[in-house]
Amino acid sequence: MSILEVITSEEAGFCFGVERAIDMVLEAAGQNENTPVYTLGPLIHNPQVVENLEKKNVKVASSLSEIESGIIIIRSHGVAPEVLDKAKAKGLKIIDATCPFVKNAQKYARKLVDEGYQTFIYGDKDHPEVKGIYGSTEKKSIIIKDKEDLDRKDLSKKVGFVAQTTKSPESFRDIISYIITEVKELKVYNTICNTTDVRQSSAKKLAEEVDIMFVIGGRNSANTTRLAEICTATGTPTYHIETANEINRTWLNGKNKVGITAGASTPDWLIREVIQLMNEENKEMKIEKTENENVEEQAEEVVEEVKEVSEETTEETTEEVIEETTEETVEDTTDDKEADDSEELETAEENEETAETAEEAEETEEAEEAAEFKYSDNDIADLSKGQKVEGTVVEINDNGVYVDVNYKTDGFIPLRHLSHSPVEDPREVVEMDQKIEVVILTLEDDEGNMILSKKQADYEQAWEKIVEAHENDEIIEAEVTKEVKGGLVVNVGVRGFIPASHVAIGYVDDLSDYVGETLRLKVIEVERDNNNVVLSAKKVLEKERAAQKEETLEALEEGQTVSGKVTKLVDFGAFIDLGGIEGLLHISEMSWGRIESPSEVLSEGEEVEVKVLGVNKEDERISLGLKQLLPDPWEEFAEKHYEGEVVEGKITKIVDFGAFMEVEKGIEGLIHISQLSHRHVKTADEVVSVGDVKEAKIINIDAEQERVGLSLKELEEKPETKKSTSPSSSSSSSSQSSKGKSEKDDESASTGGATIREIVGDIFEQGE
Repeated sequence: MSILEVITSEEAGFCFGVERAIDMVLEAAGQNENTPVYTLGPLIHNPQVVENLEKKNVKVASSLSEIESGIIIIRSHGVAPEVLDKAKAKGLKIIDATCPFVKNAQKYARKLVDEGYQTFIYGDKDHPEVKGIYGSTEKKSIIIKDKEDLDRKDLSKKVGFVAQTTKSPESFRDIISYIITEVKELKVYNTICNTTDVRQSSAKKLAEEVDIMFVIGGRNSANTTRLAEICTATGTPTYHIETANEINRTWLNGKNKVGITAGASTPDWLIREVIQLMNEENKEMKIEKTENENVEEQAEEVVEEVKEVSEETTEETTEEVIEETTEETVEDTTDDKEADDSEELETAEENEETAETAEEAEETEEAEEAAEFKYSDNDIADLSKGQKVEGTVVEINDNGVYVDVNYKTDGFIPLRHLSHSPVEDPREVVEMDQKIEVVILTLEDDEGNMILSKKQADYEQAWEKIVEAHENDEIIEAEVTKEVKGGLVVNVGVRGFIPASHVAIGYVDDLSDYVGETLRLKVIEVERDNNNVVLSAKKVLEKERAAQKEETLEALEEGQTVSGKVTKLVDFGAFIDLGGIEGLLHISEMSWGRIESPSEVLSEGEEVEVKVLGVNKEDERISLGLKQLLPDPWEEFAEKHYEGEVVEGKITKIVDFGAFMEVEKGIEGLIHISQLSHRHVKTADEVVSVGDVKEAKIINIDAEQERVGLSLKELEEKPETKKSTSPSSSSSSSSQSSKGKSEKDDESASTGGATIREIVGDIFEQGE
């Protein structure tokens, strides 16, 4: 490992607004030692700073209800005006540490609303700054987090925009470019803090120049999280950490240049701790390098010594055997000169056996020495720090597990290295004689023990499975452990991330509903160097939905009654999921009566039975009906009511030719304008208004055409005919009356006794 070059971003640490807020808090705490000092919520999104302030008796209150008296400090994110009003009403002394840039955002948002603009706030709805901006508009603005959010809104002609001060300028520009052609008038206030832009640009530039990036800051800090995202996007391995203690030394393997940046709420001392750790790492590397060089020199010396000893031993043994053999041969020859040939042969064979025995002894001794040296040398070479090996569990106690890995001593797994989850009893994780894989953390600690980690081995194995699943497009299962900004975290042996857009098909309003659930997922992105695993539940659902859609469409036929789930309500009806495919239930097919909105009948998520009215399998369009499964009110009405009956109802609609009145649920009758009154009526609203409850006479029922004719006029008294008081007038009137009666008798006779009404029919039908 080479010596690290550490580079710190020019823009890292406290921004102006945060530094100002902290100075104001420290000043308030120092000048008011006997008065309780509170911040409304954490002053900044950095747990270490908040902890230090608590040591200075600055307490965090989550709401005003927790504060009875004292000083309340409004944090840099700001609050809604109503919060300030409540604090004043309680008699609290207020110190407003709201960042000036945030105050500008509040001011411009309020201005846009006052000027009649449909006002949008681009930001995170759960961020305290955004809540404050929203409150400053008296909740008359709309918060959006992305383009998808914007697509779900109905836009007015005049639209205005402000942004959360820590948002990316680039993403804000994308939003504005996206909407600019959709509205007639657009007014934008760029409320993003300039420091944010400079900080992000500086971080991106540095990340492109180094081998690894550390982004320091609270995990609940929006601007720090954004910095980490920007650095990650450059392709450089990036780690978002809160303190130096989180740094894993293995992250630095093979790295030469280290970049460091920090969020706007990160204090200088946290940055210095990371830099100090890098310096200590460099010192250890230098020492390790020196020790390695010394070990290599010593190893070469040992090899040379062994080689020399082996050569000397071989020479000495050979000489001793030769001398002994020669002496024995000479003595035998002198003492037994007269021995026969068989005795000489026997002596020669004995000499040969002696020589062979000596050679075997020599070879055995050399082999033992070589084996002893070979064992020591290979053992050190084969087992090294960071190596993954298989071992057998040989002992379990309350402190950990001992594993035989064929080394000179058994390795030990402390509890914290046994599993990713907290372990109370190691017997619940492993059992005696079990074969397990472990990673060697150190060959010998201060007490001479080999320390192992099953957790690290599991981690390596998890990565192998993840890579394999990604390459083979396989489905894996994982439990959702928590909700974070922009998505969900799952446990796949390592930390996995599901973006909000990949949690389900369509928008998910509350991601917290998924915490604790086990999801079926596909791996869509793997970056081992960055410890980055991105997964998608939507990909699995889409594939399953496609198969289900094909099956459902094939089985659907007109006239069937099927079950489905209401997925979306729109002005003209409702979309029903029938299993992989949606059908449209038009508003006119929901009820026999008149309804203004589908929400009067259905709600999203509701299970409902519907009738298939039509199926176009080529275009994948399905028409559905609901009222067809309900009793037909017209049939019942025709059986229960009759012409001439007086009924009560409510006026539901006024048209040019009369007014409609609901006489029963689902049944509306028409009061033609000619049936509203005996007097001349130009428009129906001269007589009735929508919502009026009236009595009317049924003058016609046509169940087949689903029509009911009604009359108000026939319930009124006919106006009296004016009579003349003069004799001539009386005589004339009598004459006319006789003439009229004569004509009526003639008319009746010519029509066989039928009335004019019976001949021409209801006049209201002509109106229709």
